[in-house]
Amino acid sequence: MSDGSETESLHPPRQSMTRRTRDFAVLVLTTGTVMLALAFTGSLGLIEALTAMFVIGSIAAAYYVGSAAMQVPTAPVPSVEMSGNDQVPIADLLSALPLPAFEVCQDQQRIIAYNQPAAAFLRLGQRRSAPPRASVIIRAPALLTAIETCFNAGAQGAAEIEMEIGPEEQWRAHIRPIRSSGNLLVVLEDLTPVKRAARARADFLANASHELRTPLTAISGFIETMRGPAREDKDSWDRFLGIMAGETERMSRLIADLLSLSRIESAEHVQPTSREYFSDIVLNSVDALQPLAGEKGVELVFDEPAFLPPVTANRDELIQVVENLVSNAIKYSRGGHTITIRCGVAPDGFAARTEAAQVWPESERMTLLQTSNRSAIHDPTVWMRVEDQGPGIEREHLPRLGERFYRADQSRGGKITGTGLGLAIVKHIMAHHRGGFAVETVMGQGSAFGVWLPAAREI
Repeated sequence: MSDGSETESLHPPRQSMTRRTRDFAVLVLTTGTVMLALAFTGSLGLIEALTAMFVIGSIAAAYYVGSAAMQVPTAPVPSVEMSGNDQVPIADLLSALPLPAFEVCQDQQRIIAYNQPAAAFLRLGQRRSAPPRASVIIRAPALLTAIETCFNAGAQGAAEIEMEIGPEEQWRAHIRPIRSSGNLLVVLEDLTPVKRAARARADFLANASHELRTPLTAISGFIETMRGPAREDKDSWDRFLGIMAGETERMSRLIADLLSLSRIESAEHVQPTSREYFSDIVLNSVDALQPLAGEKGVELVFDEPAFLPPVTANRDELIQVVENLVSNAIKYSRGGHTITIRCGVAPDGFAARTEAAQVWPESERMTLLQTSNRSAIHDPTVWMRVEDQGPGIEREHLPRLGERFYRADQSRGGKITGTGLGLAIVKHIMAHHRGGFAVETVMGQGSAFGVWLPAAREI
């Protein structure tokens, strides 16, 4: 709203002031003329006429002043000044939407307007001489059919459909008519994360129930055997009880890992706040695992660095990372093998990944977790590498390392029992610390798992 209109709203209008002055002057002049006419004709004395004119003028003046006080303006009510077309332009509406959205016109069903997310989704980056047809750009037949149906239904043509874009992507399209133009507004919603989470929950429950059912079935079978055919065979009881004890221990480890994983996932969105020294954590964890390595005839070598800056971390979780990776290396090593643990600090996250998991020139590599803290990716980064001399991991297993319950046992030298949650726990802990996780392997030479996380910033 302009300044002139604001000033006008704060003061009585000039036209209103002129009308009041004119009415007052007409009243006074008319009364005076009547009084003077009566005085000249002798119907009224001159003194009485002048007195009457004075009284009427005083009353009129009082009314004039009083009415002016009654017209003191109040504060103006805010308003929006609209142009000739009072509707929001469709381009502004689309640009305000965070989801991919575009407008389809009736003329040959062309896409005449779209926002930036829609341009990325429909690959409309290049400028075009004419608006493209929806049938040329959109590769989902279900969406094209729904657009055609909505146009045929006119003002009532609204629809919501779900469609698959490739094997892993699923989207929902919201189609609504634009009454002013008769065109259609299409808004796309990505359902892929929701569907993926639901699938992961279903897989998790199925895998967890299967992993628990297997030892329970074994224990139940041995109990029936000991109560039935082997009731009198006391010599076999020790062997049966040993197997039952092993299955019970396996269930205990599985439940402990499930509880640990659930606790880590529930707190994954809360960043750690404690300042810890990573080299001390690694040294204490390696010392705690020396007896386990000694039982198998494996040597643990910790190449302790001269200095590592502190990290912002949860100490117990980092201990679990080190113990899981080192115990995993012990599990897949044979007597006489050496497991080497190295730590260091790199100038940024990219260099840390190179030091942790890109050392062997002929290795197969896979980054299992990218650093999520983009603001700290160029800051000094602390890394650790656990390197074994085991059989290595076949290439096709690398992408699935870190999945719950996934084990690549046969590719690493025979059947080795475990819960399949150790690397999944490491992956979630590193995600909690906004760090990274990677693996490299050479068949017949060994494997190396590396983790890295940002160093704590100076206070």
